[in-house]
Amino acid sequence: MSKEIGIDIENYSFKRSIQIQKRFSDLDPFAHANNVAQQNYFDIGRADYLGYLIDYKPFHLAPETLLVVSYKSDFLHPILPSDDIEVQTSIYHVGNKSIKMLQVTRNISTGIIHSVCDSVMVAVNIQNGVPTSIPVPEKWRRRISEIER
Repeated sequence: MSKEIGIDIENYSFKRSIQIQKRFSDLDPFAHANNVAQQNYFDIGRADYLGYLIDYKPFHLAPETLLVVSYKSDFLHPILPSDDIEVQTSIYHVGNKSIKMLQVTRNISTGIIHSVCDSVMVAVNIQNGVPTSIPVPEKWRRRISEIER
């Protein structure tokens, strides 16, 4: 996937990182963190980044927010119960109404990347109760520039 978006994930300078606490329920019959659990890890990293970026709030608490409209994940190496994992997150592209985010789960001890997620989010206004796409607010653009420089 990183080849598709032209980013060297091994050497990319991710701007936010959060350590993940694995749960027994995350494991599949082979004692690997299952794909759904890993997607949840990416959601935790996304929420951490967005909270840092825009004081991210759920739909019903914010007039403007971001919705994930697409994501693609690659699972490269199994995550085992003994692995200390962090999710590293960065925004690598801001369009007119969309933002692209790159994330990896990385082993804190070994540096091995276990999985990669490339997602697209759309800025929306929800004041009328119906998400309506809007241009990415200028204050978000400025904040992304500050974080991602």
